[in-house]
Amino acid sequence: MKLCWIHPTGRNAALEPLWNIIHQSVGAAVAPGVQLDFRFLDNSGGFTRSLYAEHLNSVLMVEAAIQAQADGYDGVFLGCWNDPLWEAREMLDIPVASVGEQSMLAALAMGQRFAVITVSDKTAVAIERDIVGYGLSERCIRQPVRSIQPFSNLELLLEATHSPQTSFIPRLEAVAQQCIAEGADVILVGCAYYGPLLRRIGYRQVTGTQVPVVDSSTVALKYLEAMVGIAQCSGVVKSTANLFAGIDAASIAQARRALGLL
Repeated sequence: MKLCWIHPTGRNAALEPLWNIIHQSVGAAVAPGVQLDFRFLDNSGGFTRSLYAEHLNSVLMVEAAIQAQADGYDGVFLGCWNDPLWEAREMLDIPVASVGEQSMLAALAMGQRFAVITVSDKTAVAIERDIVGYGLSERCIRQPVRSIQPFSNLELLLEATHSPQTSFIPRLEAVAQQCIAEGADVILVGCAYYGPLLRRIGYRQVTGTQVPVVDSSTVALKYLEAMVGIAQCSGVVKSTANLFAGIDAASIAQARRALGLL
């Protein structure tokens, strides 16, 4: 089985410590015999904390997913909560998973009501929009997505590669305690990178509680393994009715060509 993890950004040299740790940590979690490769975007603006910026970046992520299928991968993983999941599923004939949808579905089997703690208020808006779109509003708390304060930045992310307990975990737990008081019994880490960094140091639940803090990325990636396994044994990848119905290849090619993608 060959899986392709698509990052939402280019390979920023300043974040090499992060990339190395994420790749090692997540790569060690896949099943024996699974090949997991990581790809970065060639032209990403490196910013998705805006609905419009996310929209622009989504085009590049789908293009990378299309290329991964052409290169023979069995499944594609969109490595960001700001993801073009349905757009990629429409275009691909192999399983496509996202950090968000797959970890939320996992949370349904872990507790009654989940909450997502993310890295900025703009990201929270985008994730809450997805929760509504996925029809999961009844299985999470009121205001189900909340951000750490102050927001995440490059310095916090780099610090978390070696000491997440210094700044990130206190910020996470301050919000988690609010969510727990309002009924959350599962906390999802609403960032593709912080989750593996927390799991790496053995941090699995909110201090003083029995509420798990879930490494959404690794859990979602394991779900992709299952999705590919189901496709291989059953022959079913997705519905091709309604939303994911077949589209005219020439028309899509014309649209991609008009944007300089072909």
